[in-house]
Amino acid sequence: MSKKKLLIAAVCVGLLVGLFFISIPAVTITAQGKRVKVLFYKDHTNFSIRWRHSVEKEDWEEIFAVSNGTIKIDSTRFKTFGAGVPSHAGKNTYIKDGWVYMTGIDRVIGKELVIGTGLDTRHRFIHNGSAFPFNKKETAYTIKLERLTVYQSINYYLDHLMR
Repeated sequence: MSKKKLLIAAVCVGLLVGLFFISIPAVTITAQGKRVKVLFYKDHTNFSIRWRHSVEKEDWEEIFAVSNGTIKIDSTRFKTFGAGVPSHAGKNTYIKDGWVYMTGIDRVIGKELVIGTGLDTRHRFIHNGSAFPFNKKETAYTIKLERLTVYQSINYYLDHLMR
């Protein structure tokens, strides 16, 4: 076998190994068993879940931090107190621009977070200023930390480009 053919074979094997064995950390969102969103992240990234409270008809938002392969709730904010809302959580509670903030909560969730949508809750996943709406009503959305192979990542993006 010539050196050129051997080099081509080695490159092909390297590409195949890379496609199926190199993995990338990702936050995946699934609904009804189908992956609907993938976000590739570096450690110490944040995202939030925002929704309209079903009774108070005001937005609530919980801010999560991802570090060391774990989701933690970092803080929450809302417009009004209601039944069942604690008077404080975390290290600081304050009011700013009409919102009540509770920061420094630092509660470990784990690798997976399930969000249930209501009839008119308008849930959305927010990262870096971009919002992804949870459009299916009365549906469980699972936000999960995973490692996707390069092949799975390419497959996800090609699938979403074709829609």
